[in-house]
Amino acid sequence: MQITADEQAAEIKHLKEENEQLNAENSRLKQKIELLLPHGQLEHQCVSAQDHHGSRPEASDRLSSLQTNELKNLQQKNSEAGTCSNDDTSISDLLMKIDADQTVLRFPHFSGLDGKHVTIGKYCLPLSLHPTLKLIIKVYGDVAATSKMNPRVTESIYRVLCASIKEMHDLRLEQITECRILKWRDAIKIALRGNFKVNFAMEHLKKIACAYIGLMEHQRLEEVALRISKLEAELSASKKEHSKICEQSKVYMDTAKEFIGKAVSLGMFKAENRCLEERNRRRHRMMHLDYLEQSINEYKRENTQIMTAIQVTTQRYLDIETENIVLRAELSELSARLQSLNEIESISLMKESNDGTGGGIQS
Repeated sequence: MQITADEQAAEIKHLKEENEQLNAENSRLKQKIELLLPHGQLEHQCVSAQDHHGSRPEASDRLSSLQTNELKNLQQKNSEAGTCSNDDTSISDLLMKIDADQTVLRFPHFSGLDGKHVTIGKYCLPLSLHPTLKLIIKVYGDVAATSKMNPRVTESIYRVLCASIKEMHDLRLEQITECRILKWRDAIKIALRGNFKVNFAMEHLKKIACAYIGLMEHQRLEEVALRISKLEAELSASKKEHSKICEQSKVYMDTAKEFIGKAVSLGMFKAENRCLEERNRRRHRMMHLDYLEQSINEYKRENTQIMTAIQVTTQRYLDIETENIVLRAELSELSARLQSLNEIESISLMKESNDGTGGGIQS
């Protein structure tokens, strides 16, 4: 089935949206890892066990090159009894589970402790745990010295404590599971309740938990990055396919544009079509001429109205000019009369003045 250009464009848009979502998730996971593990802490956790206890040949292979499914299968094989989950909620709650104050604690089960027992000092433990017990006593002293438990209980606590620390020494970060971390937590908390001085073990267990969380988030980050790469490759391929379809189908799409909104028989009868096209052109020309004629008539009506208004205005102007001429003539006449009256008044005043002067002389 051939994919159309519109379908291809929709698919490209969908891939872009999914790519943006994965980029956002990628950034979120990076921030989460930075919060869980300071810079270089994950690598430090992997190296610290070897620096403290020495490198073991059986743990020399790097499991980080395994595929995700293989790593999950390996974790399932190493998981112990109990409820475990590697989902987001379980991983984020792991540190809270370690700090949780549990009312009931059961002695965890460790394999390989049924062999020969040998006494070291006051304690009789399986031979496989002697190197771990010696190392604890050498570095931290007898951590059970302050315990008030009876010797049998003290030996049992020492047994699970040493077994936990031995497993920490034997396993790499990639091999542990949440269930195993919680089993170590139970062993260490039992020792703490027995008044063993093992705070160092609990602090180190929390570091292991942080490293484990960081590893899980790092794996998720790699999965998201892989999905992003695949989507980007798919997006690039889709863009190329889109361009190819547009180039190959240009003739067909141009032909489709000629038929859109028209009868598909268009072009079958060319002579008739030419007549129809000619009639349509004439009809359009007539419509255009009618429109022009209406516009001209409207213009003429407006022009007539304007000329009438101009004539009325001109007549009013002439009337005003005529009235101004009359008023100016009247004004001139009034000015002449006023001047004549002024002259008469001046003569009268002079005459009266002369009459008054003559009468005075006669007397």
